[in-house]
Amino acid sequence: MTCIAALAPHSLVKTPEQLLYLVYGNHEVYRREAKFSILTALSLLSNGESLCIRIMTDRPQDYVGWPVDIVTLNEEILHQWQGQNGYHHRRKACAMAAGLKLAEKTLFADTDTLFLKNPHQLLKKISPQHYLMDEFEYHWRDVSTRQNYLKLGACLQTHGIKPDSDFKLYNSGLCGLTNSDTPLLEKSIGYIDEWTQAPFDIHTIEQIALSFAMRDKPVQETKKYVYHYFAKKRFFHTMQARFFALYGEDYRCELISLSRELPRQVPEPSLWKQLQIKWRLRKLDGELKKIARDLHYGNALSSNPYHLACRHEWWKNASREIGRWDPQKQQRLLNLDSGSWPKVLPKPASQEDQEAILIYLREQLASTNR
Repeated sequence: MTCIAALAPHSLVKTPEQLLYLVYGNHEVYRREAKFSILTALSLLSNGESLCIRIMTDRPQDYVGWPVDIVTLNEEILHQWQGQNGYHHRRKACAMAAGLKLAEKTLFADTDTLFLKNPHQLLKKISPQHYLMDEFEYHWRDVSTRQNYLKLGACLQTHGIKPDSDFKLYNSGLCGLTNSDTPLLEKSIGYIDEWTQAPFDIHTIEQIALSFAMRDKPVQETKKYVYHYFAKKRFFHTMQARFFALYGEDYRCELISLSRELPRQVPEPSLWKQLQIKWRLRKLDGELKKIARDLHYGNALSSNPYHLACRHEWWKNASREIGRWDPQKQQRLLNLDSGSWPKVLPKPASQEDQEAILIYLREQLASTNR
């Protein structure tokens, strides 16, 4: 049996249900992620409703005044939760296991989660042996032959799982469990320890282990209720930084309503402008088309302050694509040092916009090519 390090003594009482987060380390982006996720959950509660929100953290001072219960983590617990193999995502599985003792139902959320519907709707769906997971990603058979999955495949074969198995792999950005699921998480942590004994090629072993432990159980997806923006973090980090710069991180009730002004999706141009851009880029192919699209998307965002804050994120996508080219190709196709717009790319309408994009690209590529 897997041994899970116990929490330090605390005064929390067991509740019927809880929304649980794990946040550790002095990283402001994760702190802001957690706080904004909490605001989205609170903004969707009905009048008179309450929600038990708990944060496991080694920095309780970051959440003073927030409507949350704190479970303080010390360095020893975090070290034990990481395990002997140095896989830091193991801490998440251990946090979930420890958190189950604090409530009858637990909805564990990664900090990069935005609630789109009342979280109580999700908590009602949790019952013994019926689980919630963020979303289905793929069947094992779809990835088992990929180079970076071969080591894991060898481990799974010892459990009778063949390359053509159809067991489902879920993203664990949101996970709903009951207090009777400690054995399930112990089993999941055991798989993590087994599969990380040797150097590992994938960082998602934690959610694969949990999916494997749940493989014969009913699992519901939650993607209609939340948006897990793990693949679009830069955009949301930029918007959240602006939000908290404007309004501060100290909690007050007004933050709940103010949080509604921040978009819940990646800022994009209007549909009409997207169609115009698509038409203008119709003769381009491959990487040039993607670069031009990202440049024009950033340039065509609305005047919404959060949209404008993200225009550089779109341009950064383009600069990263260009940065993969060798300097000779950059010079041949774009000739950014000439001061004029590249002939291979359709121009933005405004000379001012052209210059702003060129200045940004030159600065980004200069730092990349040093």
